[in-house]
Amino acid sequence: MGVASANTDMDEDELELQAHRDSLGRFEDQSGRDGADGSLILADALTYAAGATAFITAVLDAMDDGGFTMRTGILIGAGFGLWICSQSLNNFRRLLPVWLRVVLGMRVLPETFEEQSMFARKRRMWTIVIAAVLTAIIAIQFTADDSSIITRSGIPFHYVLWGIVAMDIIVALQWYRVIGRSNQIAERPGGW
Repeated sequence: MGVASANTDMDEDELELQAHRDSLGRFEDQSGRDGADGSLILADALTYAAGATAFITAVLDAMDDGGFTMRTGILIGAGFGLWICSQSLNNFRRLLPVWLRVVLGMRVLPETFEEQSMFARKRRMWTIVIAAVLTAIIAIQFTADDSSIITRSGIPFHYVLWGIVAMDIIVALQWYRVIGRSNQIAERPGGW
C-alpha cells in the first residue's frame, strides 16, 4: 500500500521519464564504441605526430632562413595547437612521461567511451575537429612550399598530412554517430 501511495504523487509524464532514464542506463545502444575508442587512439597519435613535425620543421626553417618568418610562426602555432589537442584527448595526462605514470600507478591509455561523461565525449569529438583544421593549416603550408618533403615511400609529405585531415574528420563523424546512439535504447531482435 505504501508503494502505491508514493507513486500517486508522480504524474504519468514523470513516471515515463524515470522509466526512460532507467532503461537508457541499462539498455543503451553500445554499437560502435570499441571502434570509436581505437580510432581515437590512432587519431591522437597522428595528431601528436603532425604537431611535432610542424614544430620541428618550423625550428629547422628558422635556423636555415636565419630568422622567424610568417610560415615559421604558422607552423609553430599550429603545432602547439595540435599538442594542446592531443593533451585534451588524453585529459592532459601526457604532461607526465609514460614511465612516471606507470611508476605512480596512473592510467596510461585514455578513458574508454563508457567511462566518459557526455561532456567529455563531445569535447573529444570537437577536439578532433579542431585538430583536423590545424592539420589542414599545416598541410597548406607544406603544399605551398616549393621544396616538398618526400617520405621514405616516395609520397610527398603534404599528402600524408591531408590523409590525417581526412582521417580526423572520419573519426569526428564516427564519434558524432556513436554519441547519438548512446542516447538511444538498443533494438533487440524479436523485440522486448
